[in-house]
Amino acid sequence: MLSVNIPVYNIEVVDLVNDLHQQATNLNIDFEIRVYDDGSDEIFKSLNRILKSKSKVVYSEMTKNLGRAGIRNKLGADSVFDWLLFMDADSKIISPNYLKNYLENRNANRVLCGGTAYAKQKPADPEKLFRWTYGTKREAVTAAVRNRSKGFIITSNNFFLAKELFERVHFREELREYGHEDTLLGYDLFCADVEIFHLDNPLEHTGLESAQAFLKKSCLALENLKKIGEELLDGDQMFYRQVNFLRKYKRVTFFIPSRTIGRLFRKYRDKMEENLKGARPSLLVFDLYKLGYYAGIKNR
Repeated sequence: MLSVNIPVYNIEVVDLVNDLHQQATNLNIDFEIRVYDDGSDEIFKSLNRILKSKSKVVYSEMTKNLGRAGIRNKLGADSVFDWLLFMDADSKIISPNYLKNYLENRNANRVLCGGTAYAKQKPADPEKLFRWTYGTKREAVTAAVRNRSKGFIITSNNFFLAKELFERVHFREELREYGHEDTLLGYDLFCADVEIFHLDNPLEHTGLESAQAFLKKSCLALENLKKIGEELLDGDQMFYRQVNFLRKYKRVTFFIPSRTIGRLFRKYRDKMEENLKGARPSLLVFDLYKLGYYAGIKNR
């Protein structure tokens, strides 16, 4: 019936696994929960090893880091049941019907995306305010809004599909760094004529990073986005038309040369980062920051 797949890196997941185990048991279905550690520090491995003794849980530690795409592909390949659920380890289940919602909407030629939620309260740590602000305003979007966007929008933190489908279309392992491996998977699914359908079945994202860490990851993601468009997809215009950020970049650079944007970014980068790390981070500033960074790497 169901294989739940959780890639783990430097995080404890015992409570998450216990919650999933309880829901699956209550549904009286055949299931397994696969927890694969992808090179965590020993302290986290020692916390999670207790899962080895839990029924229907497969806990395994990789001998080397496989990366975000590789570890997910291995989880999917090793799964023994017909339906796969992938989720990030820094997640919290907030619905008592989380698994049931996916199973009731399953379709062999459809990928289901449940979405993301964030705590309603601002984080106590001011360094995490920017990540929470971005998440609540840009990522915590209803299924109705996400389905209107269509295209190949998919998020790898919370999605469900048939194993047979994942065997045909899975993550490309050319991407080793962080970012947009799910965008590329969505593109490949779109090209294979697979429907991507969004549900209001979110997981709460609990792993808020500091503003500095989130900015670093955002820049890595833009590097990957450039690599996908220029190298892996050889300039495929459909990809550029479907990815919202790339459409915006094209519109802006129609009026302002990319080299000018890059120069302005270098001049004002410190000021923008000061805002994003401050008490009132502006998402408009972040949009400009990403446009500027991307213009800089396009003109190397």
